[in-house]
Amino acid sequence: MNQETLKKYAHTLLKYGVNLQEDQTLVISVDVENKDFAVIVTEEAYELGAKEVVLNWRCSPIARQRLLHAKESVLQRPANWIPEFYKQYIDDKAAFLSLISANPKALEGIPTNRISLQSRNLNKALSFYHTAIMKSSVTWCVASVPTVLWADLLGYEGTDEEKIEQLWATLLKLCRIEGVEPKDTYRHHMAKLRHRCEALNKLDLKALRYTCKNGTDLLLELPEGHIWLGGEESSKDGTIFNANIPTEEVFSAPQYNGVNGIVYSTKPLIYHGNTISDFSFTFKEGKIVDYTAKEGYEVLKELIETDEGSHYLGEVALVDHFSPISQSNQIFYETLFDENASCHLAIGASYPTCLKNSDGLSEEELKERGLNYSLTHVDFMIGHEHMNIKGYTRDGQEVDIMIDGRLQV
Repeated sequence: MNQETLKKYAHTLLKYGVNLQEDQTLVISVDVENKDFAVIVTEEAYELGAKEVVLNWRCSPIARQRLLHAKESVLQRPANWIPEFYKQYIDDKAAFLSLISANPKALEGIPTNRISLQSRNLNKALSFYHTAIMKSSVTWCVASVPTVLWADLLGYEGTDEEKIEQLWATLLKLCRIEGVEPKDTYRHHMAKLRHRCEALNKLDLKALRYTCKNGTDLLLELPEGHIWLGGEESSKDGTIFNANIPTEEVFSAPQYNGVNGIVYSTKPLIYHGNTISDFSFTFKEGKIVDYTAKEGYEVLKELIETDEGSHYLGEVALVDHFSPISQSNQIFYETLFDENASCHLAIGASYPTCLKNSDGLSEEELKERGLNYSLTHVDFMIGHEHMNIKGYTRDGQEVDIMIDGRLQV
């Protein structure tokens, strides 16, 4: 991929993703394999006036070896520098950019108890960071970069260089950076999502009813004062940013104890480097009371048993089944893309920004108003070409939200 196009992508992530401000610190989390693009982002950030660019490097093979062989006491107690690192940059109001790639088998074969031990304790140590992200106290963005492994998963052929080139072209098109019609550009798309949110917020919905030929039959209540968000949003200090590039969703928070029925997944879930597929959840008064999975049952069990809040839902998101990502007819094995091809729900924490007048409320106060709290937040996909969603408003009207996979708002 030519350097000018990659610079354009980097500029989009910085200007419209995290919306980097002059004299602001940028923290980039990225795999060592993508160091070349990290350099381009760093250069672009300094051109935009960044105070400092800090790299938080990841390496999946080393992370795997650590989980396989490190002493259990190491997994139980994250190093002191880890929360100190995040605290320093949260306090500094840094912008956080995470660059990710698909690697669904990164932790395959590692005992799930060791994975969950590390994850649970790391989440506890970094709970303040996750809270800052969920409350939009800082600007942040998750975006993707290609790897040969990911290109192989998607079936691209040729030399490694040719595979990367093909995957770059796919990612940039789905992010609406290159290869799209003028009416479908990134800026036009943001306006469409904004209008969709406005339409949903005007409805003042009390509940959504999902029905589908695959067996899904779910009634999901929405808390009074909920807000639909999508695309660009505002941080606590008023900075406009976009948390996901690409994005096709509009999302809100369900009433944590108001979900009843059964829902079936329609795409695999990659969780901690393991694949969970063909799974279902049964809910009663918001709580998961039964679950099944053809693949990854033990991993799914570890996820659900993270804490009390992981037995409940924290997010509801609507995505047109005929979005460009969905119409690619490709499973990307990466939630950032797969969730934007499909309506989805999330186990765990709710976004407080999805509730009116939520600023400054404690976890207990948010829960009293219907929002869930958990150390985790994991999206899973339920969208289908035959999905139908009815909306029920607080003044007693019934409205079509989705008919056979197509959003009506």
